[in-house]
Amino acid sequence: MGSDMRSDTVRGSTDYERILTATQRLANALIPDHPLFMTFHDGQVHDPLGGGAYAFQNDIVGPMLLALLEDEAAHDSVATRDELMSSNGLPTRPIVIDAGLQPNNSPHLGTLVVFCYAFSIAKGIRDRMRVLEASGKDIPPSVTVLITFVDTAPVKDKEMEVEGIQYQRSHRDVQDALSTYMADYEEVVRYLSMWADVPVNVAFQADFFSNSSMPVLLNYMILHHETLGRQLSPKYGSLALRSACPVPGCGLAEKHGRLNEYRADNNGQDGIITFHCPHHGPHAVRLSCPAETARLEANAPTRNLLRSMTHLLDTTTHHIRVTGADYAGVYQEMFLYRPLAAWSAITGLARGRTPHILYAPLIVDWSGAKLSKSLYIRDGAYEFMKQQGMDGFCSYARLRERFGGDGSEGLRKIWDEVQRWMADPKKLFRSFSVAYFHAIILRDVGS
Repeated sequence: MGSDMRSDTVRGSTDYERILTATQRLANALIPDHPLFMTFHDGQVHDPLGGGAYAFQNDIVGPMLLALLEDEAAHDSVATRDELMSSNGLPTRPIVIDAGLQPNNSPHLGTLVVFCYAFSIAKGIRDRMRVLEASGKDIPPSVTVLITFVDTAPVKDKEMEVEGIQYQRSHRDVQDALSTYMADYEEVVRYLSMWADVPVNVAFQADFFSNSSMPVLLNYMILHHETLGRQLSPKYGSLALRSACPVPGCGLAEKHGRLNEYRADNNGQDGIITFHCPHHGPHAVRLSCPAETARLEANAPTRNLLRSMTHLLDTTTHHIRVTGADYAGVYQEMFLYRPLAAWSAITGLARGRTPHILYAPLIVDWSGAKLSKSLYIRDGAYEFMKQQGMDGFCSYARLRERFGGDGSEGLRKIWDEVQRWMADPKKLFRSFSVAYFHAIILRDVGS
């Protein structure tokens, strides 16, 4: 490179720096009380390979189908993997794609991406099996999506502390709390089911705790509540099972299970958990009583473990969970896989099996932190997103207002983007910023 060219490059770099610095100063001068910091980029989008992106850069559906087939091979004692592939090629059990959420706000971008991924993988599996069917394989099983509402999530401003113990009231126990945002979720699910042409079912926590395997699993947890409490709740060291006070008009539940008392049944599923209300004293749930067990609640790690246990015990249906990437890594290693391994070793149940979980790309803010529903609804965060017209990413209701019409256009753009990820699976193994979505969704600028 000649000296003149190098000088031009240096001058160009200096000019850029001066322009960007002056722009930032102008923004600060115009809105000194709430400075808006500028972020500049060259508009290029990179999807570097590595880890899952490298392993699944060409296909995610095929490896998932193979994993389901191998589950059937292990359960049905098929001689070899090659024998299974040559003799069938299609799973025989119904396939359910599971996703869940807390309905305590209008769904934000992270939740919408998880939902789109769940319906997309259901569509991808269904379509792939139809291709295999056309090539002479067996008739494929059904594929459905199951959306489970965590209606036991705490209601804002309905939490309290008594003598250092935290209590909460859940959405299902506070009149009108649950219905506030349900219409938004129902609309989103209806559109996605229609676009994917995949049927959907919904469930709530009472349905979850009414699973036929739940009494046995809960009795195991009672027997090992001290160990599981330390594993699943490092902060409090207690198993966070809850039950709302049954006295009409109360509904308080002790948040972290610190006052729970357990009586296990060493020979079956007749254990008893006694809970404590600060106003009305103790109340119990008998695991042998389905109506009482359905009243139970659990924090996220405990619920996560119980859900995987029920899936692994179900040998009539394949379950694939879709959740956000913030639940991957150490979270699952500590709170799921280690307790699962211990449970299987102690009881002999689900020996050699592991859950099928797909992690949707994480949606992050400008700093790389997760776009947080809790911050948005509790602390009024993300004012900068309002200033930039991006508050639709914090609330489906606002996204619907932004596009007008029947409300589907903004969601459809997110759905179409996730379809591009499915067609190029390496994109499923990275994070996406709100700035990225602003460019392709709100500004209609392709990447």
